[in-house]
Amino acid sequence: MGVLNRMSTFIKSNVNDLISRMTDPGKEVDLLIDEMEESAKKARGEVKTCMAEEKRLSKQAENLRNEAAEWERKAMNAVKAGDDALAKQALLRKAETEARVTETDKALAEQKDYVNKLLDSLKQLDARVVEVKARRGTLRQQARAAKGRDTDKTSTGTSAFSDFERMSNRIEQLEAEAEVDEELRAQDGRDPDAERKLRELEHKTSVEDALAELKKKLNQ
Repeated sequence: MGVLNRMSTFIKSNVNDLISRMTDPGKEVDLLIDEMEESAKKARGEVKTCMAEEKRLSKQAENLRNEAAEWERKAMNAVKAGDDALAKQALLRKAETEARVTETDKALAEQKDYVNKLLDSLKQLDARVVEVKARRGTLRQQARAAKGRDTDKTSTGTSAFSDFERMSNRIEQLEAEAEVDEELRAQDGRDPDAERKLRELEHKTSVEDALAELKKKLNQ
């Protein structure tokens, strides 16, 4: 989610503070605007891609629900034919498909949330670009005045873009570290074989219950 982080950096940053550290305000204010507009352009591309993925996940969830309903229909036919073993197999496939529905719905919800955040940040960034453009001349004058008062800041050679880059990279690094920590915590103490056996037992129990419920439904 580098695009979202970069937009957030532009939106939250104090423009006056950034410009006061510019070594060449006349050029760097224009470059700052270009950088912001480029981020907005990338964000729009990201929105299109994410919305397409959202549509794909929605269709996938719908197909899986239809598939689960089809397995239940097959299980009913097997019960009617007196073949409980076949009905259990169909119900097991139904349970597996419903688990995939749950996973897909979760991914879809996360995708929708990300798209909404992108759209909101894009709206804020567009407003910030308009603001900076409107103040372009004033900002240049303020930056030059600040340079005259504090020449030490120019000697560092630090530009607004390196500040943005460091901030963005730090955010991405912290997010990556948090993801690794979460994965390690999730894996701590796990026994893959035990988890597999527990899943199989859970499926077996749920299938037995589902078969009983299916028979009850058919006898109504």
